[in-house]
Parts: sequence; C-alpha cells; structure tokens
Amino acid sequence: MVMPQFATMLRRRLLGLVFSLCAGVASAQGTPSPTLTKSQAHQALSYALKTNQADAAYRLAMGLLNHDPTDPAAHYALALIFTGAGDTKAARKASRAAFRFSRTDLQSYSSAHLSARLAVKDERFTQAQYWLRRAHTNAPGQVQRNAAVQSFRQVRARNPLKFKLSGSISPSSNVNNGSLSRNMIIDGVPAIGVNVGDAMALSGIEAMLNAAVSYRISENESSETRLVGRVFTRHVTLSDDAKNLAPAASGSDYAFTVLEGGVRHAFRLKPKGAIWSLGGVVGKTWYGGDPLHDLFRLEGGWGWSPAKGRRLSFKAINEWRRPDNAPDTRDIYSSLGASYSHTLQSGNRLTTALSLSQTDDANPVFSSQGAVAQIGYSFGRAFGPVKLSTSFKVGVSDYPDYRVGFITVPGGRKDTSVAGEFELMFHKMHYAGFAPTMTFRALRTDSNVSRFETEQLSLTFGIRSSF
Repeated sequence: MVMPQFATMLRRRLLGLVFSLCAGVASAQGTPSPTLTKSQAHQALSYALKTNQADAAYRLAMGLLNHDPTDPAAHYALALIFTGAGDTKAARKASRAAFRFSRTDLQSYSSAHLSARLAVKDERFTQAQYWLRRAHTNAPGQVQRNAAVQSFRQVRARNPLKFKLSGSISPSSNVNNGSLSRNMIIDGVPAIGVNVGDAMALSGIEAMLNAAVSYRISENESSETRLVGRVFTRHVTLSDDAKNLAPAASGSDYAFTVLEGGVRHAFRLKPKGAIWSLGGVVGKTWYGGDPLHDLFRLEGGWGWSPAKGRRLSFKAINEWRRPDNAPDTRDIYSSLGASYSHTLQSGNRLTTALSLSQTDDANPVFSSQGAVAQIGYSFGRAFGPVKLSTSFKVGVSDYPDYRVGFITVPGGRKDTSVAGEFELMFHKMHYAGFAPTMTFRALRTDSNVSRFETEQLSLTFGIRSSF
C-alpha cells in the first residue's frame, strides 16, 4: 500500500504546483502568491500536459518563458498545446523555437520530429522531410534514428515532389580522355603520326553536380504521371603539368552541361505486377561553353520484383540529336539495357547489367555500335565506420567507317575498355542523413588507333543520402 499512497501524494503535490504557478502568473498582475523553483515549474508543466490540463499548461509555459525566453521545454509545451487546439501555424512557430533553443539531443530530436508531424498535417511534405533529416542528425540513439528514417520514407512516398542532388570532386590523371602515347599509330597502316597538346592525357580536377527533380501531377491505384527535369554540369581545372604539356588548353574547354525536361508515366497492368514506364524528354547540351546539340528522347522501361530483395528491369532509349554546328542534320542514339539485382541472405547486394548501344551519326566517321557488361557487389554490414561497394565493367565499341584525316582505318576503329571502382561510404559521419563517400576508380582503354588508347586513375570525393 506504500506505492499507491506515494503516487497519490505526488499527484497532489504536482497539482499544488500547478495551481501555485497559475497563482504566480496572477501575482505578476499584482496579487501576492507563493513562487516555484524552475525545476518545480517544469515538473508541474509535464504533469499538466500528461493530464490534458491545457489551460494550466499554457499558463505554466508562459510563466517559464517570462522568466527565460529561451526555455526549450516551455516552447515545446506550447507547440503541443497549439497542436491540440488545432492552431498548426502557432504550433510550428513554437516547435521551431524549441529546436532553436534545444540544449540536449533529445530536445532537438523531439522538437524536429514534432515540426515534421506538423508539416505533414499541413501537407508540407518537403518541409517535413527537412525536419526529419534534422531529427535524424540529432537523434540520441539508434532507435530514434531508425524511427526518423522510417518516417522519412513514408513522407517521401506521399510527397508529389522528388529531388535528388549529388556532387563530387575528383583529382584525375586524365580529364580530357587523352592518349597515353605521343605516337599516333593505326594498326595496319605504316604511317606514324604524333599526338601533341591536348591530344595527350591531361591531369587535373573534375567537379561534377547532378540535380534531378520530378513532380507528380496525377496518380491512381495503378499509375502515376510526373514532370521531370535534370541539370548536370562538369567543370575541369587543369594541373600545372597539364598546362605545360598543352599551353593552349584551358579547363573550361572540357566543361560539359546538360539541361533536360519532360514527362514520364508509370503504370501497372495488374496489382503487384510489373511496372511499365514511358517518357519523353527534351534538352540541350553545351561543351566548352558553346552549344553542342539539342535533343529529344523517348524512353520505355519495365521493372519487376519476382521476390523480396530481387529486381529485374529493362530500359530502351531512342534519342534524336540536332548538332548546333549542323542544324540541318540529325544524329540518332539508341540503347537497350537490362539489369538484375539480388539481396543475399547476408544482406550483401549483387547487381549485374548489360547494355547495347548504337549511334547513327550524320558524319559516318562517328557512327558506332557498342556493348557494356557490369557487375557490382555491395556489403550490407558496415566495416567499422565505413560501408563498402565495388564494381567491374567491360565495354567494347566499333566504328566501322572511322578515318583519321584521309586515312581509312582498316576494319574500322575498335576500342575495348575495362574499368573498376571501389567505394567507401563513411556512414558514421552523416549529417542530416547525408554521408561522405570516397571512390577509387581505374579505367583502361585499348584501341587499334593509338590516339584512343587511354588510362585514367581518379579519386572521387562525394556526398550521398544514406536513406
């Protein structure tokens, strides 16, 4: 019987504190009353909230804020009170103040999570995603981090706006896809030329930024339609050695930009069946600061998950390009690709991909066919502070009508490329769900035209969302 008596005494004491502080607010208006310590006031505020005494809780919170305008618990209490009253605008303001003045991880997490809930209530889904990333950053433990991730994914599924941003900086031994050799040798041709200046491999630093956005304009149980857009840009800074090797070259000569916009429609023919997609995209590209070509692309895709952790997909592309320097001509690029991914029982993930491509260029010299095969493996478990993934790629391409000047290449130009990469993701160093990555990449291309025998070693530093 001791515990029930103690609980009763505690409730009575807290009720007394509530009424005392309410009286304290009155005393501020001229009526003498007992005063409470800050700790007692916080206890009374917590009890008032738990027992749904909104008026008392409001008076307690305001009393605490009169004493200390930066009190996070009082601001958080006001946010809860306004939420219960249906005033989400005032609740959002109070929860933002609670986050701004937070003094512990738990306070930061709680106020950020509340801000996200309020944003969802007003269908401000992008704002909710922002607050859930802040909640993830300030989560006091793994349980809270997992809850933030789960909530983020639920909000992302409801949000009609989707966006993906990635960037990287990469020191590279070959930023211009230049030749390894000074000699210009064509297999089967006795003449030997010379590669000079920017025909040689130039070292430097590449900076890349890719931003993709889409907005859902319609949906039902079996389909959705989205407006899509993308901006990709690549900038190069040449090393001192590269400048000495090619004095006339500048990093801006290798700048590349793509701007695209269009519409995509995805649908299922039956519930839980494969997802089909169709799309059309228009765009423009620039190289070296000058317009390169306009484009129009049709896309088609099919994706199916036969079992949990497994996915098979196909994609077809046909792209018409109008070169800026020859607007009356058309180049056509076509590709067909397939990929399969499988999450193993260990949590590791295996991916394979194969793609075929063909370019019909207005200038037959640049018409080609190609094929690329790729295999990737990512580890489900972390190795200390890092997560690991690796991939290996082999590609072949054939330019049947290739010429160097007036010299026809016997049998056409044939290239074979081999590339491998190893990526480290420092998942413990995340901020707002974004973690730094470091990728080691090696690429080697062999060709029967030595100008296109290249080698590239690079180390890329990037940032990627971890959920």
